[in-house]
Amino acid sequence: MNVFSQGLESLRLLLIGVPGLSSLASAPYLFRPLVMLVALAIVGAAVGVLVNLRSAEFHAEALVHAVFPGIVIGAISGGIDAVIPAACAAGAVAAGILTLISHRSRRDASEAGTAVVLTGFFSVGLILLLRTGDRSGQLEALTFGRLLEVTDLRLAQALVVCGVALLLVGGTWKEQVYRAFDAVGARTGGQRVLALDLVLNMAIAAVVVSAATAVGTLLVIGFLTIPGTTARLLAKDMSAMLGISVGIGLGGGYLGMLLSAMPLPRPVSPQACVVMVMAAALLTAVFISVWRRRRG
Repeated sequence: MNVFSQGLESLRLLLIGVPGLSSLASAPYLFRPLVMLVALAIVGAAVGVLVNLRSAEFHAEALVHAVFPGIVIGAISGGIDAVIPAACAAGAVAAGILTLISHRSRRDASEAGTAVVLTGFFSVGLILLLRTGDRSGQLEALTFGRLLEVTDLRLAQALVVCGVALLLVGGTWKEQVYRAFDAVGARTGGQRVLALDLVLNMAIAAVVVSAATAVGTLLVIGFLTIPGTTARLLAKDMSAMLGISVGIGLGGGYLGMLLSAMPLPRPVSPQACVVMVMAAALLTAVFISVWRRRRG
């Protein structure tokens, strides 16, 4: 852990003199969130593109809520630093359950089962959290995040989980894209569709887990849906879609952090600023898309 902290500090000192980054690299409490947002932008973009191509936004929302019990168990048993390890276990279980539901049920029944998992897991998390007393402040922290309170340990844990998610989608990228565009062809072509769906669900859960303590379980859905949707409106091929998605995530993280660090009359939530910037980019993409259609 000392090696990671020293490396992170060396990187911060190296970037202090870079124009545009000096204000965020000047203090560790701003630089750690920036590194976290960069990792989430890259991983969330790749996973979010697949979520958009599969029209799996509701599935992603279900995983966001299904991970919540693990987050609560980790926070109660071992403190905030134990959230990510416990959430990993809950995410793996939830991903497996949702994958089985989607493959063993009709479409309408699958959506109903997904909704049951979403509400059921989130309710369990709330019950566990409130059993230990009044934890309204901790509930707010877990649902909306505390980006400026990211420690070296939590950042290291999040980067490891982000790396796992990137390996999952990167190792099956071609198959995932084929599955998204032609599900019947992928099945008849001999691909293991069940395994591909499980891998994607595990990757989504990994993004949620990595952002649990920083961005919060409710706002992380923005990293999984907004960049990919924005890229879908602007891109003409898969390479451009992935590049635009990464750019939206990076730009949203950078501008959101700058906005939250400005001297304002009252402090604002940095993670909310990041999602707000990405949402503004999505609205801009909608207008550009409409303008293109009217011209052509």
